Order: sequence, then structure tokens, then C-alpha cells
Amino acid sequence: MTRRWIVLAAVVFVLAGACTANSTQPTSVSKTSGGASAASTVGITKSTIKISLIASDLSVLTQEHLAPDIGNSVQTAQAVVDEINASGGVAGRKIQLITHILKGAAAVLSPAAGQDACIAATEDDKPFAVIITAAITEDVTQCVADQHDVLTFTMDSWPEEFYTAADGRLFSGATQLSIAGEREYKAWPKVLDGVGALKGKTIGIILGDVPDELDDVNGGLKPGLVDLGYKVAAESILPCPEGSQTCAQQDVAIQKMKDAHVNFVFLPAETLIGAATVEAAQSLDFHPQWATIGDNVTNTVAQFFTSAKADYNGAWGVYGGFNDPTSDAVKCNDIIRRGMHLDYTVGSDAYMFAAATCMQIQTVTNAIAQVKGPITQGAVIKQLESLSSLPMIAGPPGSFSPTKHDGGDYVFLSRYDAAKGVFVPIDDEKPVKVG
Repeated sequence: MTRRWIVLAAVVFVLAGACTANSTQPTSVSKTSGGASAASTVGITKSTIKISLIASDLSVLTQEHLAPDIGNSVQTAQAVVDEINASGGVAGRKIQLITHILKGAAAVLSPAAGQDACIAATEDDKPFAVIITAAITEDVTQCVADQHDVLTFTMDSWPEEFYTAADGRLFSGATQLSIAGEREYKAWPKVLDGVGALKGKTIGIILGDVPDELDDVNGGLKPGLVDLGYKVAAESILPCPEGSQTCAQQDVAIQKMKDAHVNFVFLPAETLIGAATVEAAQSLDFHPQWATIGDNVTNTVAQFFTSAKADYNGAWGVYGGFNDPTSDAVKCNDIIRRGMHLDYTVGSDAYMFAAATCMQIQTVTNAIAQVKGPITQGAVIKQLESLSSLPMIAGPPGSFSPTKHDGGDYVFLSRYDAAKGVFVPIDDEKPVKVG
């Protein structure tokens, strides 16, 4: 399962298979015409610029209170495009938006459905760029950005290898959650050490046998600890049986921690996996200081830990989902309200997701508009890479560079409050810069 807010842990809870949702890789597909050439002008005519949108519809789950309200990204995107076109378009051309919707949680987590959407948005549409919105899995992103030669703009957290494989075509922005996993995980111990949480602690790590987690721990968390002079006394990787909602052998992992006298555990293991681990620790009389990250810190996932909330009380959490909308997010929702009469509550999930979709389109079209000379894929990529101050829906501005295509730059620190059943930000979501 991906660890991100956009896939949503609640969806996995409904469908099960937390460790196997990404076990089926997309079938290799041929690259689109135009190749990887920076001179590619596929999707551009004298009068139009074609942009494809891959979106999800989780409205049924939202109505059943099984997932946060991610709003209507299709209508959001259309409202933004309509306003751009009404103002003369981009570089004298109108934006032609083509949408592809994965409707329902089953479709969102289906590798076959995801690949169909990818192929439709690339090989069939032949667009200049593809926008991938909320609740779309990593398989789709890999298919679009790596297996096809098209500029791809997302809003999620991807491993560094995704950006490398995409040869510069993949970007992620609009939200601080777009930070690459290894960067965030490397900053994790630094953030905690900054408040003295690691001093004098015997450190352990418990994670699931999930590719994302393994990559982020090995490429980020462990090097980050080494940089600070800390050693890992014990590490345990939980095996994930086929078809299980959680991983197995938590008791073995806990015993390994106890044998090493660990009293501080980094818990990358997510959602149901993490919750089962904390419950096992409680039943085996193991009471360390817990620290977690990402989706585990959200209100949606925090509820999974309530059965062990007494032991989990005070757990440290690092997250990038700042709450207060920026002025750019407010302006985006004004556009959506004018164009589609969608009036989301300020600061709500739907409000923020809508703003993120809006900013994805605006960032790409603004980059196109700034190109001097022929509009090519390479020229637009260079414009995006020049954005040292990237508008975000919340928190401080992010950034891109020629060597950094993940826009997120800040996280905040919080602690789990057992009485409230959620993580409570420290210092009112004080931004912490991630290197």
C-alpha cells in the first residue's frame, strides 16, 4: 500500500490487502510517439495545448464516512481551465482538457484499471502534459511518467527512483506532502533530535516488508540517524502474508526490540500494520517511546490506534499536511466557486484538495506561458525547474530545481493525544525545513 494521504488509508481498510495493494506491477507498455526528446511538441497545435487529467471519485466512501472528502477534481480542473481560456488561454492557445476517472476504491486500487487510465491518458490522448490528482496510486504514476514520454505533474510523495526513471519528466507539487520519501525520512530524526527526543535513547525500527518503506528507511531514516551520531540497536521487518490486512510476526519484532533494550521505536509501518504493532507491544509489556510519520499522523489513521491509545499516548508524529490555507489556495477556491459553484468549507479536506488540483494546473500552464521561443517539453521542464518559490496550498512555499522535482520542503512536529485520539501539532504547526 502506498503511504500517502492521497491514496487514503481508509480505502485500504475497506478493501483490505494493506501490504499487497501494489504487489501487481503494471505490464510494460510501449512509449508514446515523440520519444524522450526535449524538443517534443506532442499535444500542441497552433490553437490548442492538450492536457490530460487522471482523477479518482471516492464520493461513495465519503458519504459512508470511510474516507475524507477529496472534492470533485474533474469539476475543479475544468473551472480552472475555463478561466484560463476565458482570459485568452496560454501562449495564444486554448487549453484542451481531457479527463479520465477511476470511480470507486476498487478501481483506484486496481492495477488493471490504473493501467487502462494511463494508456488512455498517454497513448490515446497524446497530450503535452498529464496531471495526476488525488487518490491515484504509484503504479499509474510510474506508467505515465516512466513508461511514457510525457511531462507529468502530481501532488504526491514518490521515491527518488521514480524521478530518476522518468528522466526529468516527473514533478510533484502544490502540497508539502509532495516531498520525496527519502528526503522526509532523512529529516525525521533531525526534527526529533531538535527537541531532544532522541538524547540518551536506545533506538529501534519496525517497518513492513513494503518496497516504499524499505527504500525510505534505508535511503533516508538510517542515514539521517548516522549523520546525527545515533546507532540503530535493533531493526525488524514485518512479513506481509498474501491477502492479509496487516503484516505478521509482530510478537517476534517486539521481542527483538526487548532483547536489545530498545526504548525508542521509529514506526514507519503504516495504518493497520502500525496499529497492530502497537497493540502487540502493549500485550507483550513493551512500552517504548513511539515515533511515526506520514499517514499515521492523520486523523483518519490515528483512529486505528485507539485500542492501544494508552501506550501510544505521547507518540511523536512528523507530517507535512499543514492546515491553514495560503492566499493562493483561497484564490483557487474562488475560481472553483465562480466556475462550478462548488463552495467548500474553508480549510476542509475538499477545500484543500480542490486547491491542490487548481495549483497543479496553474503551475504547469504558468510554466508554459513563461517559455521564450518554441514551446517544447524541454523548455517547459526548464521553466518548472526554475521555480525556487513554488505556491502551495498550505505552509511555506515549496521549490523545484534541476536536481529536485519534489516540491515539498517543510514538515511539522506533533504528538498523539490519547484523550482526543488524534495527533496535536506542537507550536501550532511550526514549519520545519527539510534539507
